[in-house]
Parts: sequence; C-alpha cells; structure tokens
Amino acid sequence: MKKIEEIIKNHQGGTVLFLGRVPNFTPEELTNFLEAQGMVYADKYVGQEIVLTVLSTMVTPVEDDISYELYDAKIPELRLAQFEAFYTTHIKPNTLMMSLKLSNDQERLKRLLKNSAFFDEVYLKLFKMYDWGKDGVYDNNENRDVTITFTERFYHPDGFRDPAMIYSPITLSSVARDAQNSAILDAMLSMPNHEIKQSRKEDLRPKNLREIVAFNPNISHENIRYLLSFNDERIKSFLACNSAISVDAQELIFQKANEVTLLMLTQNSNLDDTLFTKLLKHNDEVVASLLTFQKLTKTRLRAILEANLNENILKLMGENQQIEEVVLELIGLYKSLDHKLAANYQLNQEALTALYEQYGDEFMKPLSSNPNLDPKLLELFYAKGDESVLVNIASNPSTSQGILDALAEKNIHTFNRALALNPSTKLSYLEQFALDYELMMLMKKNSTYLESINAVHTGRKGDDRY
Repeated sequence: MKKIEEIIKNHQGGTVLFLGRVPNFTPEELTNFLEAQGMVYADKYVGQEIVLTVLSTMVTPVEDDISYELYDAKIPELRLAQFEAFYTTHIKPNTLMMSLKLSNDQERLKRLLKNSAFFDEVYLKLFKMYDWGKDGVYDNNENRDVTITFTERFYHPDGFRDPAMIYSPITLSSVARDAQNSAILDAMLSMPNHEIKQSRKEDLRPKNLREIVAFNPNISHENIRYLLSFNDERIKSFLACNSAISVDAQELIFQKANEVTLLMLTQNSNLDDTLFTKLLKHNDEVVASLLTFQKLTKTRLRAILEANLNENILKLMGENQQIEEVVLELIGLYKSLDHKLAANYQLNQEALTALYEQYGDEFMKPLSSNPNLDPKLLELFYAKGDESVLVNIASNPSTSQGILDALAEKNIHTFNRALALNPSTKLSYLEQFALDYELMMLMKKNSTYLESINAVHTGRKGDDRY
C-alpha cells in the first residue's frame, strides 16, 4: 500500500498501465479514480512513459512481453489484488451505498461483490442490495456468481478446505449451519430460499436456508421475529429448539405448536421454567423427551413430582445427563429409576458403590457400563462370568488392562466389538481388529486408534501404546 502511495505522490500526472483482464472495474471507474489521485489510466502500451504497471493474472502473451520489458526498465509493478485493496481504502461505504440505492446499478454491484478487499461488514451490506430476480441462487449465471463470492468468503470448514467446494450447493447450507456472525445469517435471509435435497428419512432435518438459519444459535432476535412471521410449522419447529430464542418467542411458539414442534421445544437448552411445567401436562412422548433432555434443577424436580407422572415416565430421569443439582434427591425415589441411574455418568464412585450395596448383582449389568465404577467392582463382576456383563466390561475404559487383555485373547466377536470402542484397549489389539471391516468402522470412534493413525501420517511413533 505504501509503495503505490509513494508512486502517486512522486509521479503526479504519470500513467498507470493495466495489463490483462480487469474484471471488477470498468475503464471509466479506473479513469475517474486515477484522475482523482492525479494520475492517468491506460490499458494499452504505445510507448508512453509509464510510472506503474498493474498486472492481472490473465495476461496475453503480448502483454506478458510488455510487462517484462517494463520490468527491465525498472518500472515498478503491482498485482491487481494489491491495486484493488488500495482502491477499496478510498471508497466511503456510506457514499457507495447511497449511490447504489439511487442508481440501482446491478452491474456495478456485481463487480463490487467480487472485490475481496472489502471488510465483511461492507460486503454483507452490498450483498443484501443484490436483486436476485425470480430465479434461485444457482439458476442463472449472475446469481450463481454472486452466490460463489459469498461461499468463497464465508466457507471456513474445520480441517482441509477443498477449493472446489465453493461451487457446490451443499456448501451454502454449511455456511448457514456454521456461521457465528448474525450479520451473515441476516444476509442469507435476503437470498432466495434455497432448497436442499435430502431423503425422506431425513425429514426432521432442515431442508432449506430458512430452516437452517432458524436452527443456528447465533441468529439475531430481529431475524427470529422475521422467521416467525412466515407462520411455517417447520421453521417454528427448528426455532423451538434454538437456544437463542427469547422466553416470549418460546411462549409464542408453544401456544400454537404441533406435536413435532413441542418435541423440539423440549430439547431447547434455554427452555423457560414456566414452559417446562406446562409441557409436563402433555402426552407421554413430550414428557419423556422433557425428562431425558432438559437440565433438572430442584425447582423442576419439584414440578415433576407434583405432576403425578407414572413410574415408567419418571424412571427416564435416570438417563438424563444434566442432573448434577438433584442427583442425590433422585437416588432412592424408585427402584426402576435407580436402575437407570446405575449407568448414568453423573453418579460418582461412592454413589455407584452404594447402589451395588443396596441392590447387589441385580444392578450388575448397568453398573458394569459406568466408567465411574470402582475398578475393584469391575474385577468382581468379571469373575462372575455373565456374558452380557462381560460385554459392558470390555467397553468400559475404567476396566483394568489385565482384564481387557484377557477378553481380547478370547477373540470372541461380541467382546471384540466392545473392545474396538474402548480407548483403553491396547493398540496392538486394535490393529488386529482393523482386519475386520465391521470393527474398523467402530474404531472410527476410538480416540486411541485415531491418534495412532494421525501419528503415522505425521511421522510420529507411538510404540508406548503397545
């Protein structure tokens, strides 16, 4: 940037030569801009005195020769992207927006959207001014080009980024799903409502841009109200489980919710306590989801016990992983609930030991699956030889290495399946399991095996895990 500023300062009235295709500016725009800087624009070299060359990536052989000739003559040069960045610093966003609104110059707007030097904030304001017409985001060349500028700017997947993915319609849904900036989501709602192809089995997943945006927790309150204005049941169902929606929006959705939307509401991590109590009065499926997925507090537990629910529903609290506040109050309420709690990772070793002391071997199977269980009890259970319990022991990361080795040496498929998922299983056994396709698929969830694969790819050794 400093280089071009110095050239302009020291060579007033000089000519700036552009070689190659310049897609984002017209000759008139460049002429006006350079004249304002006290410079002259040229896109042909006819022997005139040049003070700066701007090179595009798309130059003809003749232009390439000219660039070498000027380079040999010590004429400074810039890449087009560098000039574009300099040009952009001289644009006043508010003036630009007003000019575009008055002129509705869509051709200029399309060129501006290809300018990667704009800050995201300015780009998004320009993007919202684009007229999509009656076609979809990929239905004509102009819309497709604008969509690609958007995905190219905002598609930031974890890990490897395949450049070709910016051209895929799937990528647009990924941006809507992963965007952490509400302004990006706001801009996406100005686009035609792009449909996403999916099978009937995925009917409960978002299938268009509005539904995906409704699901994103970074959505603004203004856009929540905008989406609710469509009065669309599917949009409401995805908003229902969105932790970003206010209590008022939750209540509004609840009042006219169908069965699916009520179920989605039960999975909202910021569900209002008053609505929690109201949902306890609905059918068993809704209540079951509520007791399984909602955080249980002392206030909510009191409401649950006052609701006179049957034991088959109440025992589902034992599967809830958000019971830290009430875990001691749950133990001992019902035997069926205690049976569920025996496998719940929220119980500590002391509580699990107390359950075994109270119920004995009757609770051996659920207890054997809990990684918080005292390893001595796992050894006791192993000695009893119950096959269903041994499967749990084989998958339990707290099982001693000696027992895991003994189970692996038995080479029984049901045990091997459990061992394949256990990060405590020795790598030497996991590598043997890799010969079995079914076990290999299971090991994609095993952190020890995945770490060993990554170590191979990065050239590190992992002999200490054998």
